[in-house]
Amino acid sequence: EGSKAAIRFLSDLTVESVVDVQGIITPAEVRSCTQSTLELQIVRCYAVSRAPALMPFQVEDASRSTAEIEASQNTDKPFPFVHQEARLDNRWLDLRVPANNAMMRIQSGVCQLFREALLKDNFIEIHTPKLIPGESEGGAEVFRTDYFGRMACLAQSPQLYKQMAISSDLDRVFEI
Repeated sequence: EGSKAAIRFLSDLTVESVVDVQGIITPAEVRSCTQSTLELQIVRCYAVSRAPALMPFQVEDASRSTAEIEASQNTDKPFPFVHQEARLDNRWLDLRVPANNAMMRIQSGVCQLFREALLKDNFIEIHTPKLIPGESEGGAEVFRTDYFGRMACLAQSPQLYKQMAISSDLDRVFEI
């Protein structure tokens, strides 16, 4: 009975809602999914975050290739094209697209490999400021922004901070 109530509750949730489910895994014969010998008997279910009924775009739509979208345009159910502006305005959702998520994981893995190799050679990882109170390069074009009511600039290069670290007896430094 508890599982039936949970299913009614879950069926009212919108796509992309986040849930927390507690249950008991029991042996079963299930034909409708990949786990055919077990099932989850739901004990409790909570909606952690309910997604809006109308999302900016569906992850499934953003996952399709341009060729797939174009091929569908002359059918009775053409796939929508998710524009770059919608992706950037909703980056949190766009990162759920498997290809974009994979790129983030690959970047992380590459950085980890670089970090491990440099640390093995006795380098010290440093973290330099990214926002600074003024221009770091004389006369160079810089990105300016308001930072809590004060003007700030995006740092152009960590070179000055690396030189300061080296002069502080940190002979070999890196930043990723």
